[in-house]
Amino acid sequence: MTTIDHSIRDRIAVAICETLEPLSDVLAGWEGGSAAFDALDGYSDIDLNFLVVDDATFDDLYAAAEQGLGIVSPITASHFVPPGRYYKLRDGGDFLLVDLSFFRVGASNHNLEVERHGRARRLFDKADWLQSRHIDEHSLGLQRHKRRVELQSWFPVSQSFVRKAILRGLDAEALAAFWSYTLRPLAEILRMRYCPVRWDFGMRYMDRDLPPAVYARFRDLMFVQNVGNLERALAEASAWGESVLGELANTLQPPDRA
Repeated sequence: MTTIDHSIRDRIAVAICETLEPLSDVLAGWEGGSAAFDALDGYSDIDLNFLVVDDATFDDLYAAAEQGLGIVSPITASHFVPPGRYYKLRDGGDFLLVDLSFFRVGASNHNLEVERHGRARRLFDKADWLQSRHIDEHSLGLQRHKRRVELQSWFPVSQSFVRKAILRGLDAEALAAFWSYTLRPLAEILRMRYCPVRWDFGMRYMDRDLPPAVYARFRDLMFVQNVGNLERALAEASAWGESVLGELANTLQPPDRA
């Protein structure tokens, strides 16, 4: 396990805040990600988020932030992954990336719900914008119910994509289909069962959100070594998914729409 370089993390946060905080379009800033869960390690990114006015120009804000980053270290790469941009710094080591996001104040989601995103670490707040927020259980429940109903019918049917790729001898296609049509939806199904507030987080945080034995079983299904092993994994994963979907149909009721 590599150690956490708090020095460069702190310098990055300070440099970007010194650039953005004076701007009238920027209302507040916070650190999220692993820091919000008290789960930092030496491989963690630094997730910096800023609340901005609705008519702010993101390109201008990113340009200003990049000036701040340049004070700490030259930027060697950047990549846009909604809702933000990743930056690689020359002096950031092999693993540290800066994940920088801007959220318009009028947007419906600021990634601040404690149950889903942890407790934000406030960097600055010009007018008490960063109040603790909790999930809208009704809205989240409707989304989850809609997806569960979809999976109830589609998950069993879609396993045929994996099976026929195996029968055709298309090993690479079969494995890709297993990931797409079996493992990814199975992760959603298991999350609905064991961590419904983060049912849509994919394979992130599964080690935290699932019981250890459930996580270990899912992990073992991922590491197939050959086509014979893939056939066994497909049979187990598809049966597991259908079984849990059956449980959810009886226990995870849709929220009241009224």
